[in-house]
Amino acid sequence: MIHKIILILGSAFTMGSVMAASSGDIFPNYHFEVEITDQPSLQRGAKLFMNYCAGCHSLELQRYNRTFKDLGIDPEIGSENLIFTGAKEVERMHNSLSVADGTKWFGSAPPDLSVTARAKGGDYIYNYLQGFYVDDSRPLGFNNTVFPGASMPNPLWQLQGLQKPVIEEHEHCNSTGECETNTKIVGFEKLTEGTLNDLGYQRVASDLTNFLVYVSDPSALQRLAMGPWVLLFLALLTVLFYFLKREFWRDIH
Repeated sequence: MIHKIILILGSAFTMGSVMAASSGDIFPNYHFEVEITDQPSLQRGAKLFMNYCAGCHSLELQRYNRTFKDLGIDPEIGSENLIFTGAKEVERMHNSLSVADGTKWFGSAPPDLSVTARAKGGDYIYNYLQGFYVDDSRPLGFNNTVFPGASMPNPLWQLQGLQKPVIEEHEHCNSTGECETNTKIVGFEKLTEGTLNDLGYQRVASDLTNFLVYVSDPSALQRLAMGPWVLLFLALLTVLFYFLKREFWRDIH
């Protein structure tokens, strides 16, 4: 419990996460519970990012050796299994996709994701990873309910499977009798099954989101570790000041 209190007080991205929650008109609209003290989840998220996302997206504000240290990954194992660009441990987590190639293939260069969680919040990322659907009108065949018109395909489609949107139509009429029909995506229908069931894929989205939340503010782990000691120091200091106050005011009536 104390770790959650410290995280709320010390992490700027927490407020951003709440403010960036998706609108109720958007599906999916799940709440994501940040658990950056869950080391196994962070390790799985790092593995997922490097295998499915790092081909296009970079984490230029993060270094490999810092990630290995914070996530409890042996540097030798991390270098062998999580570095695919030939970079050294001390280097930043760049990708091998050039800006020119990214613009040519996707219309714009894929953005760096170092501070995406801080800017948009965990809820946004968690729902975005689950919001891809097949859309033949898009250049790469995919669209997204959370970010309509997204230029990227679903990098996790093999895990999630392919899905199409379930659309509801609502007719609204004004006082003059003029009516218009609005459409709203309220769910998804599976076209093909992925290698994971729905619960398994939600765990993938959770681990990946957790990792990106950590990357957006790596020092949060240090604050969490120091927090209990700081609170203990303040408690002891309060007791000391109380007795000092009694001593100073003892002879004053």
